[in-house]
Amino acid sequence: MTAIKRAVVYLRVSTGKQVEGASLETQEFMCQSWATRNNILVDKIFHDDGTSAKTLNRPAMRDLLSYITHNKGRISYLVTYQTDRLTRNAADFYALKIQLSREGIEYKNVNSNVGENSANDDLIQGIEAVLAQHDNRIKSERVSENMKRHASNGYRMSKAPLGLRNVRDALGRATVEPIPEVADKIAAVLEAYSTGSYTIASLLKLTIANNLRSPNGKPLQYQTLSKLLRQPLYAGLDKSIHTNGQLVKSSFEGIVTPAVFYRNQEILRQNKNTAARYRQLNPLFPLRRFVTCSNCSNPLRGSAPRNGSGNASPRYHCTGCKSPSIGVEELHEQFLYLLGELKPDEITQKLVKQLVIRVWKQEINNLDVTQKRLHRRLEDVRERKSLAIDKFLSGQLTESEKVEFVQRLDEEAESIKNQLSKVNRVTSLKEDAIDYAMQFMANAPKIWNSSSIDAKIIYQKLIFPEGISYDLTNATFGTAQLSPLYTLVTTQKGTEVPSNTTMVIPRGIEPLLPG
Repeated sequence: MTAIKRAVVYLRVSTGKQVEGASLETQEFMCQSWATRNNILVDKIFHDDGTSAKTLNRPAMRDLLSYITHNKGRISYLVTYQTDRLTRNAADFYALKIQLSREGIEYKNVNSNVGENSANDDLIQGIEAVLAQHDNRIKSERVSENMKRHASNGYRMSKAPLGLRNVRDALGRATVEPIPEVADKIAAVLEAYSTGSYTIASLLKLTIANNLRSPNGKPLQYQTLSKLLRQPLYAGLDKSIHTNGQLVKSSFEGIVTPAVFYRNQEILRQNKNTAARYRQLNPLFPLRRFVTCSNCSNPLRGSAPRNGSGNASPRYHCTGCKSPSIGVEELHEQFLYLLGELKPDEITQKLVKQLVIRVWKQEINNLDVTQKRLHRRLEDVRERKSLAIDKFLSGQLTESEKVEFVQRLDEEAESIKNQLSKVNRVTSLKEDAIDYAMQFMANAPKIWNSSSIDAKIIYQKLIFPEGISYDLTNATFGTAQLSPLYTLVTTQKGTEVPSNTTMVIPRGIEPLLPG
């Protein structure tokens, strides 16, 4: 009596859609039918649901190979519905054939006319494997090109970053939307860093104060914050392998302006080397590179040579000429005296405050008109965009016409939003901000002297936007250009405050305040 030959059957579907359909049942029915016709007993069936055939590293495939190894001599055939169910890689197919041959197992594809094991059978099966690989490559290239096309049009092809979530637009295309509260906190962090007054360490403290946390609920770490600062999607931009590494405009409008993103990238480039940043912002030398030598116009440098007793002696010096150096304490003391000399008296403070408030209120009235006009323009753009989508859905516009039209409208909307952002920043000026400016001017020496190195640099640039020169030989500061507000103060010193002032702020001077 002839011994019954046994076979193992392998089934595979690559998508959830196929799993829900009849493909698995069809494959099993055809394989069972082939075995029955050939008096072969199906020993065991293996199937991978929703897996790719690019490699052999699949759960059921691993189980199958282990099974035939442990049942050597018992299994005669490996049966599949067709070769691409087994693998779509020709090299993997031949490697699998060799392994099966060592176990004394023949491969059968029930959807071909392959009969007994022969050279012709090997040729046909090899051709089927090559065709499966070719078909898979064509599909991969098609998917890749499709993803690139959608990515270049601003649609998100990967997981949304912290504070955003993946969604679909009205046409079913991939994009993102902000997660309430979380996105607002991230926007505040990004805008804070763009001011240039935060280090990464101080920015981490800000995230803790704002209770901004990572997805696992823990405080942000340095690496996470670094990625957050470099993520263009927050500014309505995107960059990935699908855009060939180039920044493109995203379909998502963003939670900050592109200007904030680009400013942060510039700050990150400048601060790439932490040690270099410390050397640049050494707390010992806040006036370094800010004060210039009046003799040769080169910025003063800082160093700390050892004195006769071996102790460090921090000094400012010029590397462009042979002017004498000066100790940091002496130069800082003279700088504090200079700030004190610029302090306005009480009468001047009141006068300047009245002038600034009056000009500010007049400007606000003008800006209100501008705001309304920009909002009307923005609403008009949104209506035209909605109309374009309606026309596309009704067949009046082609896909390419719609994409071009919507992209043009998005660019127009972005321009209007940037204008609104500038207007909003001006209208946010409050009277208490003016009071703060007056208090700063009245206490500038004390505030500067007790501030961090970052704040000192901001304050001194606020007062002297173009820096100030210093004569190392005669130990005196030169004449410097003052900020507009300080210029206004100096022009009004000694003037009495009238009950109803009608004085006009000097031409070219605007109420630019700190904060």
